[in-house]
Amino acid sequence: MKIFIISTAEKAVDFRKYGGTELVVGDLATALCEFDEVEEVAVACCKGSIFPENLPKLRVIETVEESTEVYHDWLTKEEKAYRVYEKYLKDYDIIVDNIGSDLVYDHKIAHPDAKICHVFHGTCVWNRAPRIHGDPCFIAASRAQAMNISNRLGIRCGRIPHGIDTSLYPFKAEKGDRYLSANRICSDKGILEFIQLMKDSHTRGDVCGEDRFVASQDYVEEVKSRCDGSQVRYYGTVTYEEKIKFLQNAKAVISLPMYPFMEIFGLHVTEAMCCGTPVIALRSGGVTDQIKDGVTGFLCDALDEIREIIVSDKVSEIDPYECRRRVEEHFSKEVMAKNYLEFFKEVLKS
Repeated sequence: MKIFIISTAEKAVDFRKYGGTELVVGDLATALCEFDEVEEVAVACCKGSIFPENLPKLRVIETVEESTEVYHDWLTKEEKAYRVYEKYLKDYDIIVDNIGSDLVYDHKIAHPDAKICHVFHGTCVWNRAPRIHGDPCFIAASRAQAMNISNRLGIRCGRIPHGIDTSLYPFKAEKGDRYLSANRICSDKGILEFIQLMKDSHTRGDVCGEDRFVASQDYVEEVKSRCDGSQVRYYGTVTYEEKIKFLQNAKAVISLPMYPFMEIFGLHVTEAMCCGTPVIALRSGGVTDQIKDGVTGFLCDALDEIREIIVSDKVSEIDPYECRRRVEEHFSKEVMAKNYLEFFKEVLKS
């Protein structure tokens, strides 16, 4: 089987930097190369992408420079990238599209037998499914996202949870006494609410996460102003090494997706649990698929519930080894790749 994976034209694939879609693409591509059934995996990605060197089945096709500005014409960039890799698509059995547009279906119109799987990395904003021969093959990362796509487009959507490279998130059983917000600094992620939780609970916490490529710098500045440098400390964008230390040492990671925003999957939850760190979260999307309530963390319906868990120190009841075990069994890149490969086999039969 020859597989072609399309990454975004926004960010390069780099396992040691912040990444959402790009990180998933990189982990999927490298893991698929380990299967005997797979002859070749090609990845169309931004220039400067970094992959392991010992993968003879992997082919990297660089497209455009990664984005350096938040606000730009992303669709024009995707079109430019498409013109680079479109000529290769006909040589592959399966095309895995990870971008937000439907550009790749132009190829399907010209090549009706092409097998395309579209992976949604956000809530579905399309008004209809692409009008092509045969049903599109859609993939979501969580049950809630799959339901959103199916309801909006009126077509079945498969579900394959994301997976991570567990070797990059070393386990640590001993925890510190500070809670952690490890998310993009924006209102959807409830960063201000995290700060207020720390103050209301009379406990301490740290804020780290992407603060450059965000919707509002005013929000970032507001978050900074609320952090006093002692009870709540602000770090913003951190290096990979710093992120690992935060995840390993946190008493727990707190995840606060703010309604009506839906956390499509929440890689920060996977990363934390892989390090043996429990997660306390508001119920939302893929977070509910990952956390085993009372075993690897807690799922709550309101901020008051989270405050009570913090004050009563219920998180100390969580076994760090159970957190790690859940990731290894359900959310590793190997498990993800196996699930994708089974999905591809079904697509090729259709």
